[in-house]
Amino acid sequence: MVFILLVNSARAQPTGIEGRVYDAKGSALPFTSVFIKKAEKVALTDTLGRYRIMGMTPGQYKVGISRIGYKLQERSIELLAGQVLVLDFVMEEKVTELGAVEITAKTVSQELRETGYAVDVVEIKERKNLTSDINQVLKSTPSIHIRESGGLGSGFRLSLNGLSGNQVRYFIDGVPMENYGSALTLNNYPVNLIENIEIYKGVVPVSLGADALGGAINITTGYRRKPFLDVAYSFGSFNTHQASINGQHVNEKKGHFVKLSSFFNHSDNNYRMEDVPVFDLELGNRLGTIDTRRFHNEYTSGMIHLEAGVLDKKYADHWSFGLTTARNRKNYQHPDNTINRAFGQFHTKNETLLASTTYKKRLGNLDLKGYVVAGRVVESVVDSSSRKYNWAGDYIVRQANDPKGELFERKSLMELTDRVIRSNVGLDYEISNNHALGLHFTQNYLERNGEDQVNEFNRSFESPNSIHKNLLGLAYTFKTGDGKLEATAFSKQYWFYGEIITQDFQDNEVTTQPRFNSTGYGAALTWRIAAERFQLKSSFEQAFRIPESYEILGDGIYIQPNPSLRPETSYNANFGMRYTKHFQKIHLVSEANYFYRFSKDFILFNPLGPFGTYQNLDNVRTTGIESSLQVNYNDFVLFNANFTWQNLTDQSEFDEGLPNTNYESRIPNVPYLFGNARLGINPWTGPTGDRLAIYWNTRYVHEFFFTWENLGDAEGKSTIPQQLIHDLQMEYAFAKGKYNVSLSVNNITNAMAYDNFNIQKPGRAAYIKCRYFLN
Repeated sequence: MVFILLVNSARAQPTGIEGRVYDAKGSALPFTSVFIKKAEKVALTDTLGRYRIMGMTPGQYKVGISRIGYKLQERSIELLAGQVLVLDFVMEEKVTELGAVEITAKTVSQELRETGYAVDVVEIKERKNLTSDINQVLKSTPSIHIRESGGLGSGFRLSLNGLSGNQVRYFIDGVPMENYGSALTLNNYPVNLIENIEIYKGVVPVSLGADALGGAINITTGYRRKPFLDVAYSFGSFNTHQASINGQHVNEKKGHFVKLSSFFNHSDNNYRMEDVPVFDLELGNRLGTIDTRRFHNEYTSGMIHLEAGVLDKKYADHWSFGLTTARNRKNYQHPDNTINRAFGQFHTKNETLLASTTYKKRLGNLDLKGYVVAGRVVESVVDSSSRKYNWAGDYIVRQANDPKGELFERKSLMELTDRVIRSNVGLDYEISNNHALGLHFTQNYLERNGEDQVNEFNRSFESPNSIHKNLLGLAYTFKTGDGKLEATAFSKQYWFYGEIITQDFQDNEVTTQPRFNSTGYGAALTWRIAAERFQLKSSFEQAFRIPESYEILGDGIYIQPNPSLRPETSYNANFGMRYTKHFQKIHLVSEANYFYRFSKDFILFNPLGPFGTYQNLDNVRTTGIESSLQVNYNDFVLFNANFTWQNLTDQSEFDEGLPNTNYESRIPNVPYLFGNARLGINPWTGPTGDRLAIYWNTRYVHEFFFTWENLGDAEGKSTIPQQLIHDLQMEYAFAKGKYNVSLSVNNITNAMAYDNFNIQKPGRAAYIKCRYFLN
């Protein structure tokens, strides 16, 4: 460890220490323990690696820093009256391999839970040599299930503790990802562009400024103070190519940095489909079923993000300006919720341009941070072909006077333009080592215009539609001096107003101006006992979730507008425990969590053929349990497993005054029992740091109903069948991780896999990835 000691004389300041903690790469190390033995004081570094311990008396002390996966260090200091010592640490990693990586991730999760929130942290270090996107990483996490409608770039719905879609919010470095466009969804981002994934279950801290019911996922890209370059390229089945470049130049003396992050994805997605229906193109009669490959399912996307800024200036600890541009093209083989129609030319395109600025500064005991993001997102829906296709690849050309497209009743080339502005300002004040206040305000504005360049009768979004959301959060945190007990109480104020213009049956404009103003509240508590090996935690929140733009306005493709859609209200509770134990060469971590959600005006997608609308269900109750186990043997073998059982039921006794036939029935198209297992082994490590690692992943999803479980004949109900999928991954790193190569085989048994709306997923697929990392 490199240790830098600066003495900062501050007459008006209390006596204490402060500073930052970094790793050898210059990246900040959040949630690292900084402790003073004699004073019995403990602090955790924040997301920028900063810590502060004040209110000390003059004398001699031993200051230590601790973080699993890094070497424990101590330093003797002498503290004078009225003196503030600035101690910056650079920690050295332990020489550990496969097992230590996973255990480190869980240890960070444990330390983050000390804030009182139910949260997991998934560190991506282990995954960077493998062919994975963010969704593939999240799939292996307890309580998370992702339903997809195909291969790379396909539509997906992420479920966290039973709540899904926009009931779970997504962030990148604390900035909401809402309305960023279809080229910047989670399944586009390769793992080489990120550092960690923070998963908040249920209660979400006010610092994120989220109107989330079921939790939040915050993707962090890392805060490094040194230059680096990470270049990766993978290729494999279905003509899939994925590339990424992530690099940074830093001038440490001047405190300037420039960072580039980019990716490119392409896949033909031409995997084999079994038993798809074939219809006569002239009369529409069903001719039977065939096995065939997808022939119109290509997906291409790309992004370039450039960021430049300053570090450690008097006026800012971090101030950066960024520019992001992204594009994609997605060919649709069929609608997202059915395979009964086949397309041959229908496609969508996206163009996104965003400008942003991020600011962070610590002023004594006050942390000030904020961001502003503004931009333009254009989504184009192209249904201008006169051809009519079936699954055999055959087509006919419609007559010249036939206005139909492949999907719509009239040919269409709809262009939707969103202008977005969102901002956040946050103040966190540390009253003392035991008390803190946080105040955060978030603003989110969207304006949507639309123009159909082919269908003159389509006037959707001809007049601007707008949605404006604001959220103000206030939080108070208390923790005991030994850090074993921590409690947070908070309140959130929600404001929402919009102007939505639709057309009635006589093509007249109808203006709806929804308004919403309400207050939510909650609390989180954690208690560590039994020499800190055993931890209890609980949290509660009354939360509100304001509908997203496409839920109210539609997406111009399959989702029809519903201006009368109401915000959701949910009462969320979590009760959990965590146990950690060392047995000589064995390290064990076990967790269990019970969750309860009662939602009013629950927002649910109701499909009507290939189309559909979002509607409100009066009352929905969610209960469930999740459990996980990790075992590490001597940094040689790692095993972890988890399972989730959840029960989402309709609790509305009446529907429009009549008895509800679905009362106490499970919500359809939502799995209720699933689990994951992962076995890793590090069979060989060379004298120069070369390493071979092998992983086996298994995922199980129990059969669940596609439609309401109590409707229809028990023998003839539509179900999504049970699935058991196995993946194999191998990686080899040499030259101390500078050069890396990996092989991944997904669905190695080529099992039939079905997912969202019973759509078949890809079979066996193999990928090779090469990665160059220079630090």
